Amino acid sequence: MQTFFFLSLILSAVFVTGHAFSETPQQALNHYVAFLNQSVSEVTSRLQQIQAYHADMVAYQSSGRIPPRTPLSGTLEGYYYEKALHTDGLTNAEEQRLKTGAQALWQLLNRIDQSVKTLETYNKLKDYERDDFKQANTLIINLKDQFDQFSQDKNTLYKQIQRIYHRYQPYRPENAYLYTEKEMEQVLVSQQQVFDTLRYYLNEASPSNWPVEFIQQSVLADEKALTNFGQGKAHVEYPASDMIGTFRTALQNIQTLKRQAVDNYTFAARKSAQHSNEFYQSFLNHYNNDLLSWYQQFVKYSVSAKQLLDYPKFAPVFAIDAPQVAVQQARSAQPFRDVPPANFTVKPADAPASTATFQALTAYIDFINESLRQLNKLQVLIRNYQSSAEYYRDPTRNGRRSNLTYSHEEYKVPLSEHQLLTMMSQHIPQPYRASINGQADVLLAMLKEMDALSIELIAYTADKQYEQDHLKRSDAILDRYAYLFDTFDQKKERLYTDVRRVHESYPARQPSDSWNVAGKALLDVMDENKAILFGVRDYLMHKSATLPAVDKLRADARTLLVNEHQNLNGLKRLGRSNGLCPYSPYEDIADQSIKLADMAARSSGQSYDSFYYAYNELVRQYNKFSELAKEGLLKTINEPTFFTFQRYAPVASSSIASAKPTERNPISKAQPAPATSAQRSQPENVTPPILNGKTVVQHDTVYVERNKVDTVYVNQSGRQEVAPSLKGFAPNNMVLLLDVSASMDSPYKLPLLKKSIKSLLTLLRSEDQISVVIYSGKARVALKPTSGNQANEIAQAIDQLQSDGDTDGNGGIRLAYKLADKHYIRAGNNRIVLATDGEFPVSDDTYQLVRDASGQDVFLTIFTFGRKEINSQQLKKLAQLGKGTYTHITPENASQQLILEAQAKKLP
Repeated sequence: MQTFFFLSLILSAVFVTGHAFSETPQQALNHYVAFLNQSVSEVTSRLQQIQAYHADMVAYQSSGRIPPRTPLSGTLEGYYYEKALHTDGLTNAEEQRLKTGAQALWQLLNRIDQSVKTLETYNKLKDYERDDFKQANTLIINLKDQFDQFSQDKNTLYKQIQRIYHRYQPYRPENAYLYTEKEMEQVLVSQQQVFDTLRYYLNEASPSNWPVEFIQQSVLADEKALTNFGQGKAHVEYPASDMIGTFRTALQNIQTLKRQAVDNYTFAARKSAQHSNEFYQSFLNHYNNDLLSWYQQFVKYSVSAKQLLDYPKFAPVFAIDAPQVAVQQARSAQPFRDVPPANFTVKPADAPASTATFQALTAYIDFINESLRQLNKLQVLIRNYQSSAEYYRDPTRNGRRSNLTYSHEEYKVPLSEHQLLTMMSQHIPQPYRASINGQADVLLAMLKEMDALSIELIAYTADKQYEQDHLKRSDAILDRYAYLFDTFDQKKERLYTDVRRVHESYPARQPSDSWNVAGKALLDVMDENKAILFGVRDYLMHKSATLPAVDKLRADARTLLVNEHQNLNGLKRLGRSNGLCPYSPYEDIADQSIKLADMAARSSGQSYDSFYYAYNELVRQYNKFSELAKEGLLKTINEPTFFTFQRYAPVASSSIASAKPTERNPISKAQPAPATSAQRSQPENVTPPILNGKTVVQHDTVYVERNKVDTVYVNQSGRQEVAPSLKGFAPNNMVLLLDVSASMDSPYKLPLLKKSIKSLLTLLRSEDQISVVIYSGKARVALKPTSGNQANEIAQAIDQLQSDGDTDGNGGIRLAYKLADKHYIRAGNNRIVLATDGEFPVSDDTYQLVRDASGQDVFLTIFTFGRKEINSQQLKKLAQLGKGTYTHITPENASQQLILEAQAKKLP
């Protein structure tokens, strides 16, 4: 009893003398991490001010019109700092060490804040008019050093926090919470290593040596981490267990961001720091506000079982200029190394393919399809260049024309897709793997050579070499492109065939499952469609004297509809507007196969484009069905448009008959350009196409011509009459701002939007220009301003639109106005047409932008889509501020509304 009394006295004394144990060490340490995170938020806010001010400063120095602005920085938040200093769960020595670090960091944060406020005062007083921004530049340089110091001091303080944490909580891998904590921490550290190679560069104009190889290595490292990530989840209680899955998803999102950035690091992107800055900001946002937030939620929900340590946000840093990059001299593109594919015999597998094997095979299909998408862009660019180059063949007339130019900014080598398939191919047995990997390597090498040829063309035209060699090198490059396009098509077909052979060697898990039964029936019909497409192509290329028979395709497509309920037995019908319904792609494949058969049967007057677009729409529907399938149904590949670019022999026009035709010199004599490509119509004043010294006679039944848009009708019965002409109306600078988020995947939305746009294309004049900005996740330019006489290119850009991702309406509006302003037409109809299927949060800055722009003759019209009319007050307010119309698009008015917008302003 006496012993118990003395123990009670001792415990009471401890409690009274300061509550020494009212907090655990982990709680005390997390107060310091909270202070670090608040400090990072303050620094990030200040960086945004610096970025905006520097951009305004540069613009003012170049134009002298709009004075720079400095948003108010506000006051620093001291709550988390004070709370960290007054923790009581640590020893005196530990507290003193952490307090010293926190106080130093707080003082540095105050110096940063004071520097920014000094910049604000300097700008308010307009002292830049006196010293030409000398003091502003000095302040920004000092802030750069302070940001660097802050990042270093923050990391140092956190390492001290970690050391104390591990003293109280040693790592034990058998504990699922500690195991998962370390697993997540390794991922966070891996991302920080990427950040250490990056900076935000205020002067975007300077070239940037973005660490593309390091980013690729990071992708591989994170992919390996994802393979075994989350093994401790089964032993973690809910809701902490759910945070493991969301953390994994956030890492996958970062993987997608990195892969896109690798592919987007093109020749054009290397010329400035814009690509580097865009990646830096997106990566920072994904890390701090997505990946790290789920880790913090895991720590929060684990507290009842295990008290863990929080992790701090990454503190951004910046530089004025990017490091100087050594300028590489343009050189001739080296021919790709052609390695014949290794033959292999397929042996039936004993068991169904694993998920990893199926995903690996799918990666090859995705690589081929992305390659073809990029190839199509390049073919359009090369076709247009070829047409322009012919006018520069006569050296005596070059001085009367503007310079010959070429660029290929939209073309991207799909490095990330190839990297992914290479990494995943470990799940494919040898010798299959060796053969198909070798084929994929050759395709990538061809794509890289095409890129190098375009880079050479850029230097060739910029240096006006065509004036010295009379387009000799240009002809050689175009010959090489003709060979590469044709050869790539043959090789990708072989790769697809081999990948499919491997896939079909594995038995289905449940052969009688409706997904398998319907999938096999659809694939058989897809094969017949492909045979029809190839038959039409062979006819147009004079390889066949007759068009293909279509009776079997028509009959089998009808059988699909007859057997629909039997084939899809047990699968739930969700409705046409539901993107998860398997009935929609199934029925569309059947219906569109019949239409393609009918097109081939009455092919007179049809262009090859009609077949090309129809077939690739079938591919899209089949791949959608494959993605929905619960079984491993392999996707299929698109087909290129063979008539986008055809090489014709350079021949002098009637007006320059004295100029001798340039001899054609293929780059590689071992691989001459094929002489079997169909010929396209020539530029004005150029003689008809010549093939092997003979004028090509085209079939009467099929006319191959790309200077039109198929199936566009303006005035239809029962609809409001709209003048089918733009004669008498002002030239259009029209920016189509299109919502292509996942919610637009409905027959009443994206297809109707495409129809509305195409209704305008046949009316466009050369003085009209159309741009396309899309917003899904991140706003981007899908089509740069394109003249109305290139309606086929606009149509292709529209046809390639697919609904996917989230909505970033404000970012899209800002980008659209930037584009409209840059290409403003005086006295023209400068108009942005926003097409969306629903509301999105509209910021005050966006409202102000729309209001200001309408006062400068850049107007905003809003089209809404969906089964029901959208009564959005925000969108109506935007249209009102933009002095435009607000219209709901239906099947009845889709063909006329965009025409009315193009007729909004008459010529004076």
